[in-house]
Amino acid sequence: HNYNVVHELHSDEIINGLHFTFVELPKFQAHSVMEKKMAVLWLRFLTEIDEHTKEVPQELLDNPETSKALKAVEESAMTKDELLAYDDFWDKLGAERLLFVDSNKRSMEEGRAEGRKEVARNLLRMGMSIEDISKATGIAKEEIEEYS
Repeated sequence: HNYNVVHELHSDEIINGLHFTFVELPKFQAHSVMEKKMAVLWLRFLTEIDEHTKEVPQELLDNPETSKALKAVEESAMTKDELLAYDDFWDKLGAERLLFVDSNKRSMEEGRAEGRKEVARNLLRMGMSIEDISKATGIAKEEIEEYS
């Protein structure tokens, strides 16, 4: 059963973003093994997670739906300042991860370029033509001429 929250005097004014969903567990009939597993996970979530929970069972973390609910419970227990600090932490971590990925990409590109140059130098020493080396490595003929 889904319920919206409305203003007491003006029932046409719905409070957006806040609603209640009631599930009558005795009426829930699982029709597949997957539905039975989900029912068990949600029952575990509802009965095992509270303000004293220190460690969350791995099964609840592994399931996307219960994991999302766990995150919502964790965030709802935070003060406004804690939530701002939490969001700030994840923003900084995301930015750092982007910098790391970008740095690795640039390093790999530089390494590949240096490797192509080394191959070009070796092919020059072996007597291969500058034109063939350019075709094989993708390096401009003028740049290969500088290696000799």
